[in-house]
Amino acid sequence: MSLLSNPLNMIKENIENAGITLEMSKKELEKKYTGTALGLLWALVKPVLYISVYWFAIEIGIRGSRNEISGFPFILWLIAGIIPWFYISETLIYGGTSFRQNKHLITKIVYPVSTIPTFRMFSQLFVHIALVFILITIFWFAGYPPDIYYLQIFYYMFCMFAFMTILSWTTASLIVVSRDFEHLLKSITTMLFWLTPILWRIENVQGILKYIIQANPIYYFIKGYRDTFVNKEWFFQDLPYTVYFWVVMFALSVLGGYIFKKLRGEFADIL
Repeated sequence: MSLLSNPLNMIKENIENAGITLEMSKKELEKKYTGTALGLLWALVKPVLYISVYWFAIEIGIRGSRNEISGFPFILWLIAGIIPWFYISETLIYGGTSFRQNKHLITKIVYPVSTIPTFRMFSQLFVHIALVFILITIFWFAGYPPDIYYLQIFYYMFCMFAFMTILSWTTASLIVVSRDFEHLLKSITTMLFWLTPILWRIENVQGILKYIIQANPIYYFIKGYRDTFVNKEWFFQDLPYTVYFWVVMFALSVLGGYIFKKLRGEFADIL
């Protein structure tokens, strides 16, 4: 029961300090782009450039890329999967370094430490919401207007935000005590991009390898966005996979809560 109390206490602390967390997330986003001419628009420039490059490489540079998937052009299938990846890749590092890069909140003032990863996740969520609107616009201009399935994007957005926040309880705590883990996390991020079916289809692999790839909970979000925009399937239609994801989420929250509580007392001394 004590293991369950750790994540529950962290969630309670986040709820009690929700106002501060939202305010800090806005300041965090502004701080990241302060002093630049475009300001917050830079948060959208990078993903838009990536999408433009992928469009050029696939539509112009790679022959045979005009094949359709579920009646949609391949480029739209690709964009639907890469938009959630932008959020995942940013928050994986951003959340992992949250304690180290905000050490003044830990060492100089009394602050609810468990909310630090949360406001960093929120700051990137604002950017992600803007990208989702761009994604919807791209599909609309391509001749695929919004439909009822778009409602479940809120579910997947919440799942992704919650998962990355809970994951950061572990990664941020470990990076405080070991900078080596930060470099490992960056390497893992690159590896995850190529091992997750973002640029390629899960149907390209079979057997046990397919199940291993699907065991990666990040694929749940990629699949979910594509089910929303391309495949037109509800999240509850694949109930076993949805249950699996929430089991992983629960296990990760217990692990993250335990590691955070175990190392919390050493943060100030190390930082």
